[in-house]
Amino acid sequence: MRTLIALLFCVSPALADPILRVPYSELEPRLVNRIDFETYPRHLSPGTMLEGVQAFEGASIAERFVGQVITQHQGFDRLTPMAQGPLRLQAGAPGQNLSVSFIFMLSNQLEGLAPPGYPAREASGEGAISILFDRDQFALGFRVAAELPPREAGPARGMMTVTFYRRDGSMIDTMPVELEWGRAAYGFLRNGEERDIAGIAITNSDPAGIAIDDLIFDQDLVLGWLHRTQSPG
Repeated sequence: MRTLIALLFCVSPALADPILRVPYSELEPRLVNRIDFETYPRHLSPGTMLEGVQAFEGASIAERFVGQVITQHQGFDRLTPMAQGPLRLQAGAPGQNLSVSFIFMLSNQLEGLAPPGYPAREASGEGAISILFDRDQFALGFRVAAELPPREAGPARGMMTVTFYRRDGSMIDTMPVELEWGRAAYGFLRNGEERDIAGIAITNSDPAGIAIDDLIFDQDLVLGWLHRTQSPG
């Protein structure tokens, strides 16, 4: 019995985490669906306002999930963690849902809109973004554009929180992520590669808000089969 207890305490905490952070570059070869928002017009900030649920191949995007209550903290959207099952999207109030802007003169990127809403600059990038997948996922990734903090703020970086949900609305995990400055990529993997991620909700506290791009998901079925057949055991 003592040996069993000792072994339990020796298990790495990371192995018990429902969701693991992994390099985006490691997921790219395995995930075949990408949403890059380039079908929208290329308009500089405040960009193109998007009302209602936005549908893409394999996923839909809006402000939050049905059953979540939205509040504001220091100008940023905050969501209650529990969602109603089955998981469904709910758009934000008029002018407070989503927008797409041509950012860094690189690409179209998606922003959540917080009060006071479009076209106010302080609204862009500070709102919640929620994504509902057509099929349950085991991994996903996306890029985030985050701005440098004001000089007087020191070296502190902004944060985002990604919450993962099953199809019945139950929460798998919630993960705070320290943001890199500029444009960086983030990958997330379900522990054991279990396929039960039906949706995610993203909020943030970056000084100037965030924009997301290049959402990747959906495993290549052939590569997935090879991966399973070549796995030990």
